[in-house]
Amino acid sequence: MAPLTRADLSRHSPAAWVAMLALLLMAAWFWSLNKGSATYGTLLGGLGCLGLILPPRERMPVLPERLRRLPRIYDAAPVLGTVLTSPGYGLSWFHGANPFDEFVHLANGALAGAVFAGLVLVDRVPRPRARMMVLCCLFGLTLGTAWEVFEWIVGIVGDWTDTWTDVVLTAGGATAAGMLHGRKP
Repeated sequence: MAPLTRADLSRHSPAAWVAMLALLLMAAWFWSLNKGSATYGTLLGGLGCLGLILPPRERMPVLPERLRRLPRIYDAAPVLGTVLTSPGYGLSWFHGANPFDEFVHLANGALAGAVFAGLVLVDRVPRPRARMMVLCCLFGLTLGTAWEVFEWIVGIVGDWTDTWTDVVLTAGGATAAGMLHGRKP
């Protein structure tokens, strides 16, 4: 398979590239605040995002068909998620008496739920709104639980209240995405 071609680049999402620019600006902001680790962490997150959005997945037969057919607008989701979480780590906004952690779980749940809904609907078969909400809620519960297990494994988990509310907020965001992607019965 040839490397990126002009046709591959023409399929890329402008929204994903705008989000990448926002991520670079976030890294520059951290650099201006003398937050070296936050700068490097944000740039590393940006490299990870490039690894997701640059490959010509439409031409990669090793990938599942649904992933190859996923509209490129959804490439912006992981980049936006990285933009949203960067201040939490870089400026320690996840620690302290503020709603940042809750906002991030809700927003990233919605972003992940939108990508999941896009994968479900890539076959262009309309699904009732209630069905999409249930599917996305289950996905959000699974994702939120997996994330909290990861936090527990690496030792960054909060107390029990923080854990269950994070799972519920992630599922709530994903459910909202399912509501927006479903059709009226």
